[in-house]
Amino acid sequence: MTNNTPLKELTNIAGRDGLDNLHIPTITDGEDVAGRIRLQKGDGITNYRWMDKKRVNIQAYEYLCHIGEAKQWIEDCLQQEIEPITELEESMRDGYVLALLANFFTKGVVKKIFPKGRKLQFRHSDNINYFFAALKVVRLPQIFWFELTDLYEKKNIPKVIYCIHALSHLLARRNIAPNIKNLIGALEFTYEEIYATQRVLDSSAVKMPDFKGVSSSLRKELNEDVGEYQLHSPTTPDLIIEEDDEESDTDYDNRSHSDSSMNSAIIRQQQLEAHFINNPRNMQKLKICQNVARAWLARRELHERQQHVHQSTLSVSNLSRVQAQARGMSLRRDLEEKKFTFESSEDWVLKVQTGARGYLARMKYQNTLTHYRDNLDKVVKVQNFVKNKLMSDAYRKLTTDTNPSVGTVKNFIHLLDDSDLDFDREIALEDMRQKVIQCIRENTQMDSHVNGYDIQIGLFLRNAITIDEVVKSTGAFKNKQKQRRISQLAANSLNTNPYSLRGIDKGSRKRLDLYQRLAYLLQTQPRYLARLLSMTGRGDLGSGINTRLIESTVVTLFGYATNAREEYLLINLCKCCIDEEMGLVGSTQEFMRSNYAFMKLVVQTNRGAKERTFFRKLLSPLVSDIVNDELLDLQTDPVAIYHKAINDEECQTGRTSDRKHSATVQDALQDDEVRATFVKHLCDLRERTTHFLQAITATVDDVPYGVRIIARKLRLAMEETFPNEPQESIIRIIGNFIYYRYLNPAIVAPEQYEVIDATVPPLQRKNLAEVAKMLQQISSGQEFDSNDIFLAPLNEFVKKASREFANWFMELTNVEEPETYFDMHEMNDQISTHKPRVYISPYELFHLHYTIEQNMEDLELREKGPLRSIIEELGPSPYYPTMELPDSMLCLTLSHPSDHIPMDAAARLLVDSKRLVIYTIKIQSGESLKSILESPALPEHEEAWELLKATEFIDEKTNHHHSYGGHGGESIATKRRFVKLSQMDPPLDLQSLGFHQLKVVTSRLLLYLSQSGVLSADGGYQQIINMIARDITGKNQRRMQRDGELNRVRQTLVHVKSKQNYLIEQRNKYEDYLNICMQNLAMKRGERPRYGLPFTRQYFHVRRLRKAGCEPKFGSYKYSGKQLYERGILMDVNKLEPKDYDKISIILSMDQVNIISIEGTYARWGIPSLQVDMPYENLLKTQFEGAQTMDVLDGMVKVNVNLLIYLINKKFYA
Repeated sequence: MTNNTPLKELTNIAGRDGLDNLHIPTITDGEDVAGRIRLQKGDGITNYRWMDKKRVNIQAYEYLCHIGEAKQWIEDCLQQEIEPITELEESMRDGYVLALLANFFTKGVVKKIFPKGRKLQFRHSDNINYFFAALKVVRLPQIFWFELTDLYEKKNIPKVIYCIHALSHLLARRNIAPNIKNLIGALEFTYEEIYATQRVLDSSAVKMPDFKGVSSSLRKELNEDVGEYQLHSPTTPDLIIEEDDEESDTDYDNRSHSDSSMNSAIIRQQQLEAHFINNPRNMQKLKICQNVARAWLARRELHERQQHVHQSTLSVSNLSRVQAQARGMSLRRDLEEKKFTFESSEDWVLKVQTGARGYLARMKYQNTLTHYRDNLDKVVKVQNFVKNKLMSDAYRKLTTDTNPSVGTVKNFIHLLDDSDLDFDREIALEDMRQKVIQCIRENTQMDSHVNGYDIQIGLFLRNAITIDEVVKSTGAFKNKQKQRRISQLAANSLNTNPYSLRGIDKGSRKRLDLYQRLAYLLQTQPRYLARLLSMTGRGDLGSGINTRLIESTVVTLFGYATNAREEYLLINLCKCCIDEEMGLVGSTQEFMRSNYAFMKLVVQTNRGAKERTFFRKLLSPLVSDIVNDELLDLQTDPVAIYHKAINDEECQTGRTSDRKHSATVQDALQDDEVRATFVKHLCDLRERTTHFLQAITATVDDVPYGVRIIARKLRLAMEETFPNEPQESIIRIIGNFIYYRYLNPAIVAPEQYEVIDATVPPLQRKNLAEVAKMLQQISSGQEFDSNDIFLAPLNEFVKKASREFANWFMELTNVEEPETYFDMHEMNDQISTHKPRVYISPYELFHLHYTIEQNMEDLELREKGPLRSIIEELGPSPYYPTMELPDSMLCLTLSHPSDHIPMDAAARLLVDSKRLVIYTIKIQSGESLKSILESPALPEHEEAWELLKATEFIDEKTNHHHSYGGHGGESIATKRRFVKLSQMDPPLDLQSLGFHQLKVVTSRLLLYLSQSGVLSADGGYQQIINMIARDITGKNQRRMQRDGELNRVRQTLVHVKSKQNYLIEQRNKYEDYLNICMQNLAMKRGERPRYGLPFTRQYFHVRRLRKAGCEPKFGSYKYSGKQLYERGILMDVNKLEPKDYDKISIILSMDQVNIISIEGTYARWGIPSLQVDMPYENLLKTQFEGAQTMDVLDGMVKVNVNLLIYLINKKFYA
C-alpha cells in the first residue's frame, strides 16, 4: 500500500471536490501556526516509530499546558500563587484551592474551609462539596462536572481540569472572572516531566476530554447560538509533518528494507512536484487553497484580539461608559423633544387621555359585568368561599389573639344575641350570689346574737350558782363585816385561770375565739401546715419543740378525717405538702430516699374503720390461707434450708449428720435435697405472690379515695417538676407510696390492722414477709441483684408482674378531684347548720401556738398575713417544755370569718359594664374602646341607638319568661333596661338615655372599676374587650358552667335559708329560756315577804310604796350610800367624801322582769332624784367584758359590777 503524503491528499481533495467545500487537513507555513508543535525527527531517534512517540509526547505536553492554563486562571482569580503545574494534580486533592475558588465567585456558599495538612483527611471532601455547591449556584451544566472520587482518589484528574476550563468560560461570559489563556507552545517541560505525565495518563486509562471544543460544548449545553463561523474545524489536524532527507537516510542505514522505502518516497515527491509545477491549473488550486488558509488564520487572529479586548476590564469599562453616555444623551434629547411637544399640547393631551381612560374603564367594567353575569353561579361560590375564609380568619384571630381588636369583636358580637339567657342569666347569677352573701351575713349576725344569749345564760347561771353556794355555806348574814367578806368571795369566784379557755369573761372568750380562728385558718389554708410539716421533716423547727407532738396535733386538728369535710381538708393539706416538697427536691431518687411527714399523715389517716374494712376484705382470705397452712415454708436462703435439713435429719435419726455444719451457698445447693427444697420454695413463693398480685390488681374502686387522690397528685407533680423523667421512674415512686407505705404493713402485721383475728406464728410471719418482699420488688420494677442472688431465678416473673402492677398503679390515679368527689365548695361552712368542731387538749394547742410563734418568719411570708395577725392578737404562748396541765379536752367550735365576705357589687357592675360596652361598640366603631368613648356621638349614632333600644328593651307586658332567679320578680326586659349603679341610688333607666349619655355612663363605670382594681385601663380598656371575646368564643362552655353555678347557688341559697331558720329558732329558744329563767327566779323571789325587820329603813320604804300604790312587782330595796360603800358595792360618788355617804339614799327595784331601776337621792345634787332603768343583760355584758366598775346615775356614782350583780341576784333572783 502506498503512503500518501499530506500534500498529495490536499491535491486529491482539491481535484476531486473543487475549492467550494475544501477542507484543509494540514498547515505547512510554520510562522502562521501559533501554539503548534512541529514533529521533527531528531538526531537521536533511530526507531522508525519516532512519529508515534512524538505524537504521544505531544498529547502529554498539551495536557500539561491545559493544567498550566487552569493554574494561571485560578491564580488570576485568587490573586495568589498555587503549587507548580507538575504538583497541582496532587495538591488539588484536598479541595483547598477549589474551596477558595468557590468562595471567590459565589459568596456565602463556603461555610468553613478545612485547611491543608500533611495527610489527606476525609474532612477535605467538605471542601470539594463546597465547590460542587458553588457550581450549582452558577448553573454549570452537569455534563462538565466531575465526581468526588475523580479528584479525591485521583480516578480522573483530566475531568477535573476540564471542569475548571468549562467553569472559566462560563464565568468569563458573565464577566465574573477573566478569560482563560491558551498556553500551548508557550510553556516548556522537560522530557522526564512529559514522560511521567504520559505514564500517569496511560495507567489511569481515562479518555482525554476535548479541551479545544469546551467553549462550543458549553454554548450547546446552554442553548446559545454558536455563530456564523467556527474557529476550528473538528477535522482539522493539529500536526504539521515535514519529512527530512537526512533523517530518512539514517533510517535507511538502520533497517534492511529502508532503500525501497526511500525510493518510493522520492518517486512520490517527484510526482507531486510534477503535478503542481507542470500543471498550472493545479498550481492555481494550490494557491487558492493557501489563500483560504491564510484568510482562516487572519480571522482567527482577529477573533482572538476581540476576545482579548473583551477580556480587558479597562476596555470593557471604557466601552460601557461610552455606550452609556451615548444612550443617555440620546434619551435626554428624545425626552426634551417629547416634553416640548406635550407641553405645547397639554389641553388636547389631557382630553385625549381622559377620554381614553374613560373608554377603557367603561369597557373594562362592562366586560367584568358580562363575565360575572355569564358565571353568576361561580361568582356566588367564590363569594361564599371568600366570606367563609374571611370569617374563619377573623374568628381565628378572635380565639387566638391575646388582645383582639374592637373591630374583630364587633364582627362576632351578634353571637351573644342568640338567646336571652346570656347576659340575663349572668345578671341572675350575680343577683343570687349577692343574696347568698347577704343571707350569710345575716346568719353571721344572728349567730353572734345566739352566742350572746349563750354567754348571758352562762353568766346568769354562774351568778345564780354562786349565790346558792354562798347562801348554803354561810346561812344568814349576821353582821356587816361578814356580809362584805362574803361579797368579796363571791366577786373573787368570778376570777378565772389565765390559761383557761372555758371562762365566761371577755378575755377567756377572746382567747378561745382566737384559737378557734387559728384552727379554722390552719384547716382551710393548708400552706401553713404544709410548710410546718416540711420543716418538721427537715428538723428546722428549733429547740424545745416536739416533732412527734406536732404530727399528732395536725392529725387531731383534722379530727382523724372521720367525716367528709375533714377528709377533704386533709387531702388538700397533703396535696399542698407535695407541692411544698417538690420545690425542695432535685431528682426523683432524692424524693424516694426522703421520709416525708405528709406520707405518714396520709397512711395514718387512711387506716381508720372504713380503711380497715378494705384491708380485711382484700387481704383476709390471702393472709388466712398462708397462716392456716402450717406446712408452708417460703424460706429462700439455701444456707438456712441446708441447716434446717441437718436439724431435721438429726431429730429423726438421733445421730449426728454426716453433712458439715459450715457451708456456703454453693455447698448448700450441691446437696440434692436442699436443691429440691429450694426449687419447691421458689415455686410456692411465686404461686402465693401471684395470688396476692391478682387480688390486689383486681381491686380499684374499693381502694380508699384518699390514697388514690394523693397518688394522682404525686404523679402530676412529678410529671410537672421532672418533665424529662422516664415514666418508669414516676411509676416506681407511686408504687413505693401505694404499696410500701400503705399495703405492705397490713400484709406484714395483719393482726394490727384487723385483717385477721388470730395471732400469726413466727414461721407464717416469715412467709408473709417473703411474700411482702416479692411484692415490694415487683412494685419497684427492679430485678433481684447480687444481694439476693438466690432469688434471681424469679427475675422473669418479677419483670412480667411489674408491668401488671404498674398498670394498676396508673389506673388508681385516674380519679376525680376532691371538690367533685366530696361535693365541696367555698360556702359549705356558711350553709352548714352544725359548725365543725375540733377536740384538742390545751397542751397540744399551746404547743402548736408556741411552734408557730417560734417559726413565724418561715410560715407566714406576708407582713400582714392572717396567721401573723392571729398570733399577734393571742400574744405569747403559755407553753414551756416542763409545763403541766390537767388531762382535759377543749372543744373548738369553728366558723367561717364571714366578716371577710364583701358584698361584691363590683361583680354586678362588671356584668353591667360589659353589657353597656356591647351596646356602645354595636353602634360606633373605633381603634379602641377608649377612643370610641372619647369620640363625639353623631346623629346617625343616635338613630342607631334608638333602633337598638326598640328591639332590646321591649315592653315588659310582652316579656314574662325567664324571671330573675326563676322565682318571679322583675322581668328580663326590666333587668336589661335598668342598671343599678349603687345600693343607695335608684336604678338607671337606659331607655331614657341618648347615645352620648350612654357613653358617659359607660366611661364612668369603667373608670370606677379600674380605680377599684377590678379592671385594667391599659390599652384603652382592652381587658374588658378580651372578656367579651372570651364570652363569645366560650359561650356554650360558659352556658354549661353558668347553669351548673346557678344550680349550686340555688342549692346554697336553700341551705343558707335553712340555716337562717335554724338560727332564728335557736335564738328564740335561747331568748325564751333566758326570759323564763329570769321570770321564774323573780317570781319565786316575789312570793317571799319583802318588809324585812319591822321599823327599819326597808320597812318604812315598802309601806310608803304600798300606800302610794306604786310598789314594784318584784320588790324594791332602799340603802344608804354608806351601807353600799361598806359592802364594797359603792366605789365613789362624784365630789363627795365617804363621810357624807350616809346622806345618800339609793333604791334598787324591779317592776319588770330583767329591768333593774336604780334611783339615787341627795339634797345637794340640786334635783330631787336621779333614776336609771338598766337591763340586767347590760350588767352581765359589762361583767363579761371584764370591767370591774361602771358609772350609774348619769355618771354621779361608780359601783363595783360584780358586787352589784351579786346584790341584784340576791335580792331579786335568789
